[in-house]
Amino acid sequence: MATHQFDHLSLVVSDAELSLQGLTRSIQVGSVDMQQGALYARDLSGALSVLGLDTAASLVEDVARQLTLGQPSVLDVAQGLLPNVASALKDIQLGQILEPDEQLKVFGPWASRLQVLVSRDTASLSSFEAVAPKSTQAQLLGQADPGFKAMRMKGLSLIQNARIVNQRDDERTVVQLDALLSELQDWTLRVGQVPLSQLFPMSGQAMQDVWLDSPLLDLLDPLRELGAQAGSIQAQSRSLTIYMDWLGLNLSNDEFQKLGQCMAAVAGHVKRLPDGYRLVFPCSLSRMRMTPYVQNGQRYAVGSGQFIQFDPHSDGTGFAGLLTVCSGLANQTLQVERVLPAQNMNIFAVPPDIPKPEGVSGVALDAMGEVYYCLSMA
Repeated sequence: MATHQFDHLSLVVSDAELSLQGLTRSIQVGSVDMQQGALYARDLSGALSVLGLDTAASLVEDVARQLTLGQPSVLDVAQGLLPNVASALKDIQLGQILEPDEQLKVFGPWASRLQVLVSRDTASLSSFEAVAPKSTQAQLLGQADPGFKAMRMKGLSLIQNARIVNQRDDERTVVQLDALLSELQDWTLRVGQVPLSQLFPMSGQAMQDVWLDSPLLDLLDPLRELGAQAGSIQAQSRSLTIYMDWLGLNLSNDEFQKLGQCMAAVAGHVKRLPDGYRLVFPCSLSRMRMTPYVQNGQRYAVGSGQFIQFDPHSDGTGFAGLLTVCSGLANQTLQVERVLPAQNMNIFAVPPDIPKPEGVSGVALDAMGEVYYCLSMA
């Protein structure tokens, strides 16, 4: 990218650097402002997703969530992570954008460290037993469903923080209140979810605190037989998205096709690794991390389970870059006019009063209530 060209990409890089500086100041030892840091982290995550650094964006988004929840254990991870983000931004200014595999090499270890902290902070939920009322009787829920305790613990705190923030009257208040309410939506999703370890009990220790909707688990049932061939299975959850690695196996072509069909059914994709396969899919089909974009003047959004990469360019053609998406095993490249910051959105069927273009499977709503079409890629 030419240094003299003050284009849209340059503006996004500049915004990212300002957010990075603000976040760095907010989490300095002795002057920690976690709520302000959460706002900077969300801004930084949005800019990184527009710049094609989705792995870093997802990780910074999870840091923002932990800051919003007031979890001090995230500070060490954030302080170690940010120099890598700064380095990636410098690479972009030099016209060098990390490929998805390179991003995983750089940011993967930090994602693992953050996952350990999140699991530790929520460890007390695993021993909870709650009583959930039904229409006619009470149902005892044991260790497999800590969603109600999670909602009670986090929900009460988030709502209280929202009420405190609501007493202020400035632009920062609006952004902070929206972040708190978004976090509350994400925690509400945990109610009634089941652990992924039900599919692979022998790998339970390698997928702690990874939860998903029960209907999704049913759709993933074909994975039991295929995954049984793996030497090891590891999984972690980031920004409502599950990343599961199967290592030490080599599927036949028919088995690989079956795996791809299973991933397509849950709005995910599968990728070959040197020693196995990586499965990426959302923890829910009702709410997921989405990357909004504009194509032919129309707003669309693709879920993180089908997002592969965004390659931005600024060559004066009127397009922001190339967006690569994948459903199961089928890749598709889209030339888009604009990519917006990724965010967690609720997903709905297309309402009868909204025109439904061909190839659209549903709609997503952002924080402002704007409607984005979801492409049907299955």
